Amino acid sequence: MDILKNLPITDNHIHVDDKNGYGAEKVAKTFYNAGGKVMIVLNKPTFDLNLTKSMDILIKDVEKINKNTSVKAFGLVGVHPAELTYLMKFMSLEEAKNKIIDALNYAKKLVEEHDFIVGIGEVGRPHYPVSEEVWKVSNEILKYCMELAKDVGCAIQIHAESSNEEQFKEFYNMAKEAGLNPERVVKHHCGDMVLEGEKYKIFPSILATRVKEDIIKKSLRFVMETDYIDDLRRPGVVLGIKTVPRVTRKLLEKGILNEDMVYKIHKENIEKIYNIDLEF
Repeated sequence: MDILKNLPITDNHIHVDDKNGYGAEKVAKTFYNAGGKVMIVLNKPTFDLNLTKSMDILIKDVEKINKNTSVKAFGLVGVHPAELTYLMKFMSLEEAKNKIIDALNYAKKLVEEHDFIVGIGEVGRPHYPVSEEVWKVSNEILKYCMELAKDVGCAIQIHAESSNEEQFKEFYNMAKEAGLNPERVVKHHCGDMVLEGEKYKIFPSILATRVKEDIIKKSLRFVMETDYIDDLRRPGVVLGIKTVPRVTRKLLEKGILNEDMVYKIHKENIEKIYNIDLEF
């Protein structure tokens, strides 16, 4: 019997793409066959003047996964921070900011309308060098996202530069200013910042291949992700869709994780962040 058969294996950050990739249904079935049970799916950047198009596609993709596969899927909707510099090819910084704010208001509406849309993301600030003005506006947009998350009572997933303690402290203070519980703030692509996460209440989402015994010994207060992009031109980027189940299985087989620890990482932490109930 598969060691993962009855375990709630969750990938916290996945993209699906029916146009350029295998598509929502095939990705979900591949994930399930590898031992996965729950997918947190985020819309891709549009790099298009219509910032809400990919959000609407995501709604249909999550519905399709839940209807046609054995995977439980939940979605997050938002405007990727790289969209700001893209829009500035066509308009001023202020106009781009306003366009993004309008799209984020639409994202909030989708969270309110669909119980399977459980957060705003990925949002944040560029992971590449930008001008002081773009950095300032990116932070203003991120603060606005936190205010929206507070208003609608949902989680937020942040895409930003590489994590460090100062960044966690900054996001904690930003969330507090917005009135948002920092426990609902997830830092995507988070290195091994589990102790910093505990200190500042931010939730680390760690690439599955980084999850090793040293992290597990420090704390179980993290979730696992692949940032799978589903693009046939870039197979397996960032990590393949089977990676979270595969890594979890290996850690179980080696005795580094036990079933209770798996439930903590893959079920209890996910339920806490997104205020959802995963019945298994």
